[in-house]
Amino acid sequence: MKLEIELIPDSTMMINLRQQLSSYRWRQLSRHIQERDQYTCQICRRVKGEQIDKLHCHEVWAFDEEYGIQYLIGLQSLCFKCHMIKHIGFAEMNGWIEKYQLIEHFCWVNQVAAADYAIHFHEAVQLWIARNRIDWLVDLGDYTAYEMPKRGVE
Repeated sequence: MKLEIELIPDSTMMINLRQQLSSYRWRQLSRHIQERDQYTCQICRRVKGEQIDKLHCHEVWAFDEEYGIQYLIGLQSLCFKCHMIKHIGFAEMNGWIEKYQLIEHFCWVNQVAAADYAIHFHEAVQLWIARNRIDWLVDLGDYTAYEMPKRGVE
């Protein structure tokens, strides 16, 4: 599936790069990621200014269950709906979008039926429950030392 639900463990939900950077540095980084991604949602491929109004900078995580380490492995531009599906529990908790809209988007992006969404959601929740049993350490890698590249240099 191109678009998957990624539920972050309760203990690390608020430990992320965005919280570690000033709002100014986060906006700079987010703009750089959008530019790198050609102002395109990296999952559904909708383009900012054409099909969507804005993009979000999404943190991509890997989980090492054996050692209890949650690694920040990348950043990507996502549209609002793709980003809300990634964090569907948080989106629902805050009432940012109706769940049926997210299910429709999930099904459209993945070209699946609502029943497939239900199976995927159940599996994501089971993984989240298992991950909540682990006392995680969070590794932000080199991202906290992020500096903007010079124009034209990457």
